[in-house]
Amino acid sequence: MNIKMRSTFAGLIYGLVTMFFLSFIISFLGDFAAGGMSYGGASFEGWLWFFATSLFPVSVISGISGYFQAFRNVRLWVYWIICAFLGFIIPLFMGSVGAALMLISEYGFERVMTPSPEITANDIMRDYFKLAPQYALIVLPVTTPFLAFWLKGMQAFLTYVENKS
Repeated sequence: MNIKMRSTFAGLIYGLVTMFFLSFIISFLGDFAAGGMSYGGASFEGWLWFFATSLFPVSVISGISGYFQAFRNVRLWVYWIICAFLGFIIPLFMGSVGAALMLISEYGFERVMTPSPEITANDIMRDYFKLAPQYALIVLPVTTPFLAFWLKGMQAFLTYVENKS
């Protein structure tokens, strides 16, 4: 297996493993902030929602980042622009497509897409797509430095994988 394939695969594994644990930590902190700790800790539904909605964008981004060696040889300002772009894309996908897919999986496709006189899941789903860009912009100051740190960790992991083989 050549170095690009190995780096892509290692990046994908790095993204999935870190997202598995990060989704649990974020769900745990969210439950704690909402006062849900009295029920015995982080809820499985919150963790599953966060992991499921972030699975596709994080997998794609970590695979691409692995292919490009986690953007190891780019200038610093280009690195931060990449981090800001990725920091916008992940919450945008999670807040729109990911949330809509989770809504469909919870209520069923027929119920979500069937119009009715009261507020329906279809109205809620339309709001997901309308509010997701705003949400992504609001969390951008948090996601950009986090992704810079995350990609630095990936660079270290890819260096370890390259030196190991």
